[in-house]
Amino acid sequence: ETSPANMLGRATAILCLIASLQAVKADLTTKDPTIGPDFGYVLAVVACICMHLSFTIMATAAPRYKYLTPEFVAKSLQSENDELKKLAGYELGRGCHPDNGLGRLASKLPMDAWMELNTAQRAAGNYMEGIVQIVVFMLISGLFAPIPVACVGVVYIVSRQMYSLGFQGKKGPGGRAIWFAPIMLSQFGLFFASVFFSLRMTGALASFGF
Repeated sequence: ETSPANMLGRATAILCLIASLQAVKADLTTKDPTIGPDFGYVLAVVACICMHLSFTIMATAAPRYKYLTPEFVAKSLQSENDELKKLAGYELGRGCHPDNGLGRLASKLPMDAWMELNTAQRAAGNYMEGIVQIVVFMLISGLFAPIPVACVGVVYIVSRQMYSLGFQGKKGPGGRAIWFAPIMLSQFGLFFASVFFSLRMTGALASFGF
């Protein structure tokens, strides 16, 4: 498709690839890691990525409290509520914790409400699955090429935001697909940069001219 979102996704993927390549090419004469002023950009972007993940997780509360209401409990979960009261001595509250949207309580939701809740949860879950990798790779490769690495991190944040919006949009899970490419390019680009710079520091790549 040639929709604006798809065009933006492709452009973001290309920018991510260019930035990753620049990270590998950056200052090839310097083999030792350096914590200079420019490394502050890497730290700032890493902090923004972690905070953006927190916002993505917090956004799952909107559909949770929108649909898992006391009225929903009274109408659809009366038997479960009675059973819980007998077992634990308290009733289901607003949000139906600890059900995260995949449990027996949320299964009683209408399909549209269930999809809205679970696409939000899955977008946050996918983000959490990649947070350690992207942060570690940024901190390693950022010691050698801070500016290009910080740029890749910015692309990653934008891609994650659009991934979440696409996932929860009218196309459902299919709306996230175009943003998967820049997310993966960011992650794998920084991974290869991290390994390259680390091995070059040891001298293992000297025979290859690096």
